Amino acid sequence: MISGCSWLPNSSLNYRDAAVTDPIQVPEGGTFIGEQPLYAVPRQEDRLIGRQPDEDKFVPPKAPQLVVLGNEPDDGEDTPAPKGESVRAILARDGNGYPILMMSTRYAWAWEYIGTALKETDLKVTDRDREVGIFYLRVPSRYELDEKEAQLKLSHTTNGIQVAVLNEKGTALVDKTPGLAILERIYEELE
Repeated sequence: MISGCSWLPNSSLNYRDAAVTDPIQVPEGGTFIGEQPLYAVPRQEDRLIGRQPDEDKFVPPKAPQLVVLGNEPDDGEDTPAPKGESVRAILARDGNGYPILMMSTRYAWAWEYIGTALKETDLKVTDRDREVGIFYLRVPSRYELDEKEAQLKLSHTTNGIQVAVLNEKGTALVDKTPGLAILERIYEELE
């Protein structure tokens, strides 16, 4: 029985027969940060010319390591944000059209940049919890938010740090118009 498995054909290189598709098209007004393949096809340029003599089977690439917030030591815990360096932030929309800020920097620096930017706005920080990535805000009526308070949430993503505006309880994103107004005001101070 054990030797019977060797009778099965090796189909690990059948991926080479797959059709090539066009790259993803970002809708107008959308932004895609950090296009990088997580599972790159090895020797992709050889795919169309067929099996090579030194290939006997497909070896899948290793999956990226997951980061658990609060458990991983951050090398930049006590490192100040770099002086004179511009903050690379993009005001974008998520897949459902809600406004978000994307920052291509480390979490410690993103936290510092957002905190500094908030000091220059009319949004009042009433509390903060760096471990879970939340600034608790009192929001002036000019932002037309139904509630008077909101949460600004920083999250790790594959593309960097994402900043979104949640309702007072942190259970859902705020409506698109006031969320955009709040993030635009913060974004002005990040530039």
